[in-house]
Amino acid sequence: MMPEILDIDRLVALYLRVSTSNQAEEGESLDEQVQKLKKYCSYKGWKNYTIYREEGFSGKDLKRPAFQQMMSDIQRSKINTVIVKKIDRLSRSIIDFENIYKLFDQTGVDLISLQENFDTSTAIGRGVIRVVLVFAQLEREQTSERTIDVMAYRAKQGLFNGGHPRLGYDNDYENKALVPSKTEIPVVKEIFETYLKTGSLSQTATQLNAKGHRMKSWTTLEGQKSGGAKFQKTNVSRILKDPFFIGKVKYKTSIYPGQHKAIISEDLFSSVQAILEDNNATKTGYRTSNNMFYLKGLIFCGACHSAMSTAYTESKGRKYFYYRCTVNNDASKNHCRIGNINARQVESLVVDELKFLGKDPRIIDGVVENATKDQRVKATVLRAKKKTMQDKLVLIDKKAKNILGALGEDGKKSSQTGYILKELGGLDLQATQLREEIEMMEIEINDLENKIVSAEVIRDNFKVFKDVYDNLAPDEKYDILHLLIKKVVYFEDAELGTNGKKTGKIKMDLWELPPINPSKSNSAKGFAESTNWLPEQDLNLRHGD
Repeated sequence: MMPEILDIDRLVALYLRVSTSNQAEEGESLDEQVQKLKKYCSYKGWKNYTIYREEGFSGKDLKRPAFQQMMSDIQRSKINTVIVKKIDRLSRSIIDFENIYKLFDQTGVDLISLQENFDTSTAIGRGVIRVVLVFAQLEREQTSERTIDVMAYRAKQGLFNGGHPRLGYDNDYENKALVPSKTEIPVVKEIFETYLKTGSLSQTATQLNAKGHRMKSWTTLEGQKSGGAKFQKTNVSRILKDPFFIGKVKYKTSIYPGQHKAIISEDLFSSVQAILEDNNATKTGYRTSNNMFYLKGLIFCGACHSAMSTAYTESKGRKYFYYRCTVNNDASKNHCRIGNINARQVESLVVDELKFLGKDPRIIDGVVENATKDQRVKATVLRAKKKTMQDKLVLIDKKAKNILGALGEDGKKSSQTGYILKELGGLDLQATQLREEIEMMEIEINDLENKIVSAEVIRDNFKVFKDVYDNLAPDEKYDILHLLIKKVVYFEDAELGTNGKKTGKIKMDLWELPPINPSKSNSAKGFAESTNWLPEQDLNLRHGD
């Protein structure tokens, strides 16, 4: 999480958009948005703001000049806070919104929406965003499901499923086919042969670039030039692993005979795969389905307080994954009594506890209530004060109407007219001041409510987690755990229990909640009991699944 932005350092973008040319011409909607956003800045004391005005542009995509200018200014650190009246002013696409927010998050930009009443510099705002991002994940999955059958069918027919054009092939638009490129085939062969000699992705990329070779370049249907980048270990690896070059089509884990011609021999391809597999076996990757460490960077040892690193051992062709205290990697430090813990078991425990939060709201309700007591009290006081001011405004309006009635009856009496007009002027001034104070108080109340963690939002967040987690891909599971969890601390009893086993426990620190200590929670018996899970230390590495 980025450090909090001080008021004096706020560089604010006020983003305004209307979607039709009629609205743009009338200007009402934009003017109304401008006034609301300016008043919010006035309340906050933020004077350094820039208005990005979008007239007659739809929110269906991001091709909008003022929006693009704002994003450019963000990249150049000219903006660190974006305020909109409604979140759909930024985008009506949840996928586009996810990408926008990810950039905001990476660049330390706070997003404030007045109508939805959230602010990503506060806990409730970040909680709302996390719910939005989880639903964006679901939308991506549904979109994928709608196209999966067509793509699988095309692959079985040996047809190319699209994407960037492959190096070594050109499009034959007339016959709707891919044909070998005479000028690029030698480059593809050199990639495979160079790696076969060096056994290094980095060296292969360096040698290719030194000879002036580049990745595939092409012209899009819109006439734009694309591709032609230098080789890097990532794109070299992608080329070397692609069976497309031996005349086959891969879809997920299945490989089918392709309708295009091979440009690399199967012997050369197989030799390269063997080297790639040998090199990969010596590394501890954590983003692949088999070598995934879901809590990498999140888990800490409760005994020595050090971070826990990832590692695995291999026996009889089977891998055993575990987390180990980093203090044990340093011979100059005292050895930690916990040492290693079974990765799959502690990961399962963490996931089970997160799912439990979606089933039983009592824990979240209790934690949220304690964490937001002061804010709730202050908000109640402000609402009462606002009600008093509104009642006073009603009395002033009533008094003004009575005076106007008197003026209508006695308007001919000049001795009374001057006094009555003066009295009306004073009442009008009082009413104007009261309305301004009430309006500013409403902003203050909304701002205070923004800082109150919402149990309902957080419950929704964990309910979505409970419903979708098991259906996510490994990479997606990793991402969603890191989206929700700030820190996991693992504890283990020093002595063996009556059953001859040590008891392991965790303490989770979630991004939008104070730390939750399952071992000390009395609000749900099952939650506390589920922490007694880990067998004695010498059994840890016998469970690799």
